[in-house]
Amino acid sequence: MFTVNDLTRAYPGGRGIQGLNLTVQAGEVVALLGPNGAGKTTALQAMAGWIRTDRGEACWNGASVAEQPERTRPYMGLMIGEPSPYLYLTGYDYLRCYHKLYPGVDEARIRETLELVGMTRHWNLKIKKYSTGMKQRLELASVLIHRPKLLLLDEPFSGMDIEGRREMASLLRGLVSDTGLSVIVSSHQVHDIEDWMTHACIVNEGRHISTAGVVQIRESFGGVEDYYLHHLARERGEAI
Repeated sequence: MFTVNDLTRAYPGGRGIQGLNLTVQAGEVVALLGPNGAGKTTALQAMAGWIRTDRGEACWNGASVAEQPERTRPYMGLMIGEPSPYLYLTGYDYLRCYHKLYPGVDEARIRETLELVGMTRHWNLKIKKYSTGMKQRLELASVLIHRPKLLLLDEPFSGMDIEGRREMASLLRGLVSDTGLSVIVSSHQVHDIEDWMTHACIVNEGRHISTAGVVQIRESFGGVEDYYLHHLARERGEAI
């Protein structure tokens, strides 16, 4: 179980994230929704232990991600920010860099993971020749290679065409269904993830606005997009 308790990291001008609370069980997919600049990436960076928080913490099975990384990092896969693989390597060689980082990552696992993300045909191509979508797939492979229990994904569909987004969503949905993987995924495009999320968490201007299960949302609003737009309008003081 992954818990986020009062997670807060403030920046000058009101940027950052304030008072974020989440509980994510095995097999749950929590969509972190909000406009550009709402604080989604900061929230994920804080959950990952990449940045110091002003207060609050994120924990994996009771262990603090920031204070006990040796007990938490082996179970987490982090895809946060723009993909930045080494351009002079091939996709295969890039994944081999993880061979010594994680026990159990052997040649067979590298090839299995490349196949999993649909990159088998491009394993020997230099990354500098990859499209943005291909780089996204390779980054996803790098965070899946050690078989994590929790993924933190920051706009994983960025740079992909419609077909690529659909294939990536199908891949992630299958992983969740088959392995019980937990996912926290940020997006400002609700339709990319609406059909496989279990919960939606809305943030706006650095503040945690609302979190609800998709079943509850559909009973009250009909769909996640309506739920999202309703809460944003209320925050902005617009007519609902």
